[in-house]
Amino acid sequence: MKTCCYYLTLLFVVFTINGCSNEIDVLADYQENAVVYGLLDPSQSIQFIKINKVFTNPNGSATDIAKISDSLYFDTLAPQLVEIETGRILKLYRANVLLKDSGVFANSPNYLYATKQKVYARNPLNSSQILNYRLELTLPSTKRVITAITNLPDSIIVSSPLTVRSQITPSIDFVPGKTFKIIYLSPTNSKISDAYFIFNYEEVNKLDTNIKIKKTIRWRLVNNVRTLDDKGGEQVNTTIASSTFYDLLLANISADANVFRRILLCRMELTVGNIELDNYIQSSEPSIGIVQKQTEYTNIKSGIGIFASRRVTSYNSLQLGSSAKTALYTAIEYRSLGFVK
Repeated sequence: MKTCCYYLTLLFVVFTINGCSNEIDVLADYQENAVVYGLLDPSQSIQFIKINKVFTNPNGSATDIAKISDSLYFDTLAPQLVEIETGRILKLYRANVLLKDSGVFANSPNYLYATKQKVYARNPLNSSQILNYRLELTLPSTKRVITAITNLPDSIIVSSPLTVRSQITPSIDFVPGKTFKIIYLSPTNSKISDAYFIFNYEEVNKLDTNIKIKKTIRWRLVNNVRTLDDKGGEQVNTTIASSTFYDLLLANISADANVFRRILLCRMELTVGNIELDNYIQSSEPSIGIVQKQTEYTNIKSGIGIFASRRVTSYNSLQLGSSAKTALYTAIEYRSLGFVK
């Protein structure tokens, strides 16, 4: 987990760290404790929180214990999210979400805690009020109260390279031999960001045009850009050679005389993470020093793990610009890709 992309997608991991702001000796005599992984996202309608037991067994194999689901999950737990400024309570319900691959830890059942209510960066009834969320849960045996607080980023507004004209579908163009700029202002409560261009196309069988396969190439435009602070309003400005787009297609699309290809509507996606998520990412990056010790980070009070947020802003149904289309349709160097109007 070394890139921002990996951390900003909704993946769930089990932490075996002992914290920096809350000191816990996980190898001491057994005490009931929890590890929490929560990544709120106001662009999603459902929020998921992963809450597991912390376990050790000096007399047995941790690998064997990890395969027993009873060692991972609490029997009874009633976590909730509290909107600090308004007092609104969002109860979290246990759900068996079958998204976990097999491996060291038991993957069935795979319990997560979910809420059906949306979370907001700003109060929808008072847009000037920035909201913060507190996670609360009480451990069933010891009654230890575990809490964590995080804020949520606003959405991003991109000023380049999108071209928007009245009554016309927005477009994004890559003029051969030129460069283009990615320009946007960092939103409030964001510290780190990525940007992607998602190129969609379909392959059509020449012998039977009813056989069509939709394919996607995901191109990272901005990688791990960090702003000076999380107050927002800082301009992110990155210049990229248009040739990178064409090189990407040549590297990922093989020549195939049995099909022709059509360009579909594309998408631009920007993901920002708040300062808690950035702190965790930086603490997990390998050290460049001689001593390869990583700083262990948690913002969970009386527990371990991470409670942070991200936000995905998508610009959907983008047309590929006329210069890029002309190059793909007519340029000799791209003829092997097989794109037609």
